[in-house]
Amino acid sequence: MAGILAGCGGLPPVYVQFGAGGSPAARTYPGLIAADEPQATLAARNVLLAGGNAVDAAVTLGFALTVTLPSSAGLGGGGACIVHDVATGRTETLDFTTRAAPDDGATRFRTAIPALPRGLFALHAKYGKQPWAQLVAPAENLARFGQTVSRAFASALAADGGVLADDPMALAAFMTPRRQLLQIGDALTQIDLATMLGRLRARGPGDLYAGTLGNQLEAAVAAAGASLSAADLRATVPQWLPPVVVDEGVTRLFALPSGIVAGDFAVAFAEANPTPILDERAVSGSTAFVVADGRGNAVACGLSMGRPFGLGIIPRGVGFLLAPAPGTPTNQRAAFAPVIGLKAANKEMIFAVAATGFGAANEAAAMARKLAPKLAPKLAGAAGESAPPDGEAKLSLRHSGLVNYLTCGANESIAVADCRAQNDPRGAGYAIIIGPKEYR
Repeated sequence: MAGILAGCGGLPPVYVQFGAGGSPAARTYPGLIAADEPQATLAARNVLLAGGNAVDAAVTLGFALTVTLPSSAGLGGGGACIVHDVATGRTETLDFTTRAAPDDGATRFRTAIPALPRGLFALHAKYGKQPWAQLVAPAENLARFGQTVSRAFASALAADGGVLADDPMALAAFMTPRRQLLQIGDALTQIDLATMLGRLRARGPGDLYAGTLGNQLEAAVAAAGASLSAADLRATVPQWLPPVVVDEGVTRLFALPSGIVAGDFAVAFAEANPTPILDERAVSGSTAFVVADGRGNAVACGLSMGRPFGLGIIPRGVGFLLAPAPGTPTNQRAAFAPVIGLKAANKEMIFAVAATGFGAANEAAAMARKLAPKLAPKLAGAAGESAPPDGEAKLSLRHSGLVNYLTCGANESIAVADCRAQNDPRGAGYAIIIGPKEYR
């Protein structure tokens, strides 16, 4: 490894050089990651350092977030990703947002059908490089051997942990022996979740969606007061879809179709000043991240539990929170907006943005305008509200969108100095750059 550059929560990044110096080869990217929780980011970093590609790192990051930030990501929830693959030149969307389990009228509540495990498996099956088990193991280890509660998760517990109060299993998972919700620095071990992740690691998601693990989940959900059948699980299949494409001069932007998530990126981007939309009633329960590797492959994803901590219910022995059924008053369309920007001429990655929260499409559009070549002079502060500098945060962390992004500019020769990975300073995430390094 030649060097690591890291930045956290909007702080200036620091360069550290190991071994011989020198500039990287032309068109060689560093690895870049920006996400909302530090421990999950470090798990993804280790995948890149071990030779994995951006999709491998994204799969590990997604599973790790279900352990370290279960308020916004979970096996019971879903998500969507945009993937740019250098080898094929293809950029496409994977939709694994949740759908509602059927309502038989006799249940205490309606739950979403878990979609995240099969979604991340589909992502890995098409574009991954490293073995599946190797990518799930870091999340399993975090759950089994414990983690330290980060500022990101502690903030979520403080703001929205009250939803856990009515479920004994949820309270037991996220409460200290002193009968208080966990705070920053506390230890968190999730043995039932580790067992579930271990089964997914060893047997793949087929055990959950068409095997004995699915039968166990059906019984546990029924005991908790909802209905979720093995047939519902079998019918839950991620979909590869063409993205929305916006051409803007030398830049071509790829976003999620508006039917997948709340908001329309193309409309927001076309506006002269796509400012964030604030609503004190809106709390998203979503998280988003971006990853790029040394070849220029890029992934931008959003994950969601429908609302913070989903339904606040953990069925006995399952280890993960259930998400509310989409379309119910507690769960509207997912509140995240991933975007990837490429050079129109040769499909080289320029930037990736992942916004989350109410008004995420507007947040992503504002940041994309800021990062897209030839567009920066038009901004004059238009995107300033999307990621204010340190000390200038004006929006509520709980109720406003957060933006993670990475960029390597539009230069012909990619060098570390051209690249940046950044978190929204209003959050408590972590961004890291690994480079310069030739990836094999």
